[in-house]
Amino acid sequence: MASQQLLIDTISNNLANVNTTGFKKQRVQFQDLYYENIPVGISSSASVGSGSRVVATDRSFRQGNMEPTNDPLSVAIEGPGFFTVETLTGTAYTRDGSFRVDAQGRLVNASGYVVTSDGTAIEIPQGATDVEISESGVVYGRVDGVLQEFGALQIAMFANPQGLEASGGNLFRVTPVSGEAELLSPGEGGAGILRGGYIETSNVEIVTEMVNLIVAQRAFELNSKTVETADQMWGIANNVKR
Repeated sequence: MASQQLLIDTISNNLANVNTTGFKKQRVQFQDLYYENIPVGISSSASVGSGSRVVATDRSFRQGNMEPTNDPLSVAIEGPGFFTVETLTGTAYTRDGSFRVDAQGRLVNASGYVVTSDGTAIEIPQGATDVEISESGVVYGRVDGVLQEFGALQIAMFANPQGLEASGGNLFRVTPVSGEAELLSPGEGGAGILRGGYIETSNVEIVTEMVNLIVAQRAFELNSKTVETADQMWGIANNVKR
């Protein structure tokens, strides 16, 4: 019952983030518990299990849909990889490309964290027009009518993205399991390409999550009924003994 409760909590979190930009849904992995061999007859035995437990939750990094924004500073990664941002507690990584420009002219994410490329902020001069982000990550625009490049976004790749730690705010952090980030240009070394003017939506499928929720609820209900039935049987046995 505790395992099914955690599954329901996980599904609820997925559904709550169905409209969260770049969100990647979680899945729960179960494992059966130890078994007890009970002697039956002279030379045989019955193997009786002791339920299940949650051993891990993994995250599906399947591509979400691309949604146009008509905002030239919004950008989505088509393929694997992450953007790099600098937070108050260190470097973090995200699939959320809802970028904007702060008061200092730096490219930042929706939370105000600076987007970096090889550890350097991308600065867009005040008064720049026709700002766009190309598939290769180049941020360019016009200053006094002259086309200029302001920097280039890089894609952070990991040997095991499943090992990244979700820290909230659409951010992930490095762990020993994920390995260190490898910074690549978009489209190189297996990294995804960029789609300017788009954002990546959540990869949560509402119908699938609702079906999983019904299954989890029924499993919880059946386990509860099993406990109730076992209690009734023990009660009968105690009454017979008396």
